[in-house]
Amino acid sequence: MKESIQVFLVDPIEESREAIQRLFASVSNVCLAESFPSYQGASKRIAEAAPDLVVVNIDEDPVQAISLIQTLNQNCPNIAILPASRVRDSSVILRVVRAGAREFLSLPADAQELSTALGRLLDRRDRNDPKIEAAKNKGPHVIAITGAAGGIGCTTLAVNVGTTLAKTSSQEVVLVDFDLMLGSLDACLDIIPEHTLQGVIQNIDRLDHTLLKRSMTRHASGLYVLPHPAAMEDSAKIDHESLRRVLELLKAAFPTVIIDTSKGLQSSDFVAFEMADIIVIVVQLDLTCLRNTARLLQLFQQFEGFTERVRLVANRSGSHETEISLKKAEETLRMPIIYQIPNATKMVHAARAKGVPIDAVAAGSRIHQSILEVVKGLKPLTEPVEAKPRRGLFAAFF
Repeated sequence: MKESIQVFLVDPIEESREAIQRLFASVSNVCLAESFPSYQGASKRIAEAAPDLVVVNIDEDPVQAISLIQTLNQNCPNIAILPASRVRDSSVILRVVRAGAREFLSLPADAQELSTALGRLLDRRDRNDPKIEAAKNKGPHVIAITGAAGGIGCTTLAVNVGTTLAKTSSQEVVLVDFDLMLGSLDACLDIIPEHTLQGVIQNIDRLDHTLLKRSMTRHASGLYVLPHPAAMEDSAKIDHESLRRVLELLKAAFPTVIIDTSKGLQSSDFVAFEMADIIVIVVQLDLTCLRNTARLLQLFQQFEGFTERVRLVANRSGSHETEISLKKAEETLRMPIIYQIPNATKMVHAARAKGVPIDAVAAGSRIHQSILEVVKGLKPLTEPVEAKPRRGLFAAFF
């Protein structure tokens, strides 16, 4: 099966609905996006959202359930349908098959039974419609922004890329603070979050896409923001697997996920690197930063596919404090520096002090134009790409 399969559940029976929700939470590559406590009205929302799969429990009212299955098969042929029931009556199963179902999930089921049924069902659907596979490979698009030194502008870049993408893209964007101890996204955007990363982790088994978005603060630009935990002791409780599950949930809910990593390359950052489609490394043209960036790139070379995902951005280009030329930096790093952001200390400080993006204080300026160029290069892919499995090897360092 592919990553982040989006699933809707239709089940009027509260007890079984909660049991199925728990079952889906145990399958890592599946995200239960929405649940419906009634057969009526579900087809309209399903047609609008176009999930990968709809599970329909037929036990409450087989007539209505089978009618819903038939409607979905007729109106939404690209959506896979999985009926579920505790009843094993052959006549009922036959009616479900005649309505268009190709698989049947007997309840109660375990995670292995569910995975097997989903695999057969989705593989059959994809073979019948190759456009689905191409569409799925367009995203989600995960961007990790990092640097090999503190204070070089990673968070400033993450904030401005995020707000600009949210304004210029027709798709929703979320910015996540993976600097669990000392993150500053909330301050940079002048927001007071009601919910944080820790809260999402604690409730991850109960969150569908709607509740997830309600658990986030939305900036005036349209950008969703998921800040670091409020208390430092809560940050210490977050483990690698919890972060991976959060990212899988975000990938299923948002076409674009931007991760602002920590200032010290913590274990959380390596989870972000493993799951990112693009790793943006911010550099300054000074000896210390370039040396540490070269060390980081050497580490990336030990893992297949990591170096290919790196994009280098030179920040504060043209500053009088610049020690090394751009050409010499590229020779040292053995990699081209694709983007340059000019030195604009006063503008950046003014934006940070007000808690606003650069375009709010310096629209049209050189630094604003350079950020637009970065965003243009980082926009979600429009052509299908081959999805390669990610290897979770960095956790061995911690």
